[in-house]
Amino acid sequence: MIHCKISEEFNKDDMRALIESDLKKDLHMHTRYSDGELTPQELIDMRAAEGYELLAITDHDGIGGSVAGAPYAESLGLQFIYGIEFDSEDVLGKDLHILGYGVDPHDEEFMDTLIYVTEERRNRNDRFRDCLNKRGYGITPEEIWNVNNGRYVGKPTFATVMVQKGIVKDVKEAFDTVFKEPDLKAIKKVTLPAQSVIEVIHKAGGLAVMAHPMEQRRPNESFEDFKPRLYELMDRMREYGIDGLECFHPSASPEQSELFVAYAKEHGLMITRGSDFHSKENRNYEIFHRP
Repeated sequence: MIHCKISEEFNKDDMRALIESDLKKDLHMHTRYSDGELTPQELIDMRAAEGYELLAITDHDGIGGSVAGAPYAESLGLQFIYGIEFDSEDVLGKDLHILGYGVDPHDEEFMDTLIYVTEERRNRNDRFRDCLNKRGYGITPEEIWNVNNGRYVGKPTFATVMVQKGIVKDVKEAFDTVFKEPDLKAIKKVTLPAQSVIEVIHKAGGLAVMAHPMEQRRPNESFEDFKPRLYELMDRMREYGIDGLECFHPSASPEQSELFVAYAKEHGLMITRGSDFHSKENRNYEIFHRP
C-alpha cells in the first residue's frame, strides 16, 4: 500500500497517473486541522463507508491533517495523498487557492513557508479578536483554542465562538453582519503571491493545482463576462508552472466542468476533482452556476 508522497520510488508521473485514474476519489477535503468539522479519522471513515478508494486531505496552510490521516487511511486499505491548500493572490485575482499534492512535509523551505503563514495569521487573529472585544464580546484565547485545540484559527473559529456565546444564532449571521463592519473588514489576511506558492510546492517535490476556478467569479458577473478573465487567469497560472486544474468541484456546473476539462486537455494539465468538504452542512454553490 502506498503513502502517496512523491519520492524516488513514486515520482510525479506516478502521482499524476494515480490522480487521473478511475479510482473513486476525493482530492479536496478539510479536517479539524484547519476549518473542517471532522478529525482526519472521522473524515476517512466517512469516505471509506461511501466507497472511496483514493483520498487527499488538503487543510489550509498546513500538512498536519495529512500526516495524521495517512497511516489511518493505509490501515483501511485506501490510497492516500499528502495534500495542502494554500491561499494566494495575483494581480488577476484575490484569494486564489492552490492545492499541493505529494509534498514532502519535512522539506525545509516548505516548512519555513508554513511557519511564516502561521505567524502572520496569528498576528491577524489577535487584531481581529481585539476588534471584536471592543464591542464587548469578551472572547478569550481559551474559547478560541477550545474550538479545535488551536490547530487552526480563522474567521470561522471566531464565528463558532460567537454562536457558542449567543452573540449570533449561526456562523452565517456572523459573516453576514458583524464581520462586514468596516473595521473588521479592514483586517486582511496575509497571502503569498500565487507564483511563489507554486514554486514552494514544486521545491517540496509536489504537484500544484489551481483550485475551484469558478470561485474567482464576481458577484453579479455574468458567465460570458467572466470567461475572458477566467482564461487570462488560467493562462497566467500555466505561465507560473501550474500542473493541474480542479475541473470537478461543487462550484462548477457540469457545463463549466466540461470547459475546464477541455482547457486542461488542450494544455496538458492534470485533471482533478474534489468535494471541498468542510462539514455535513452543504454550502450553497448555486451562485457560481448562474448564466
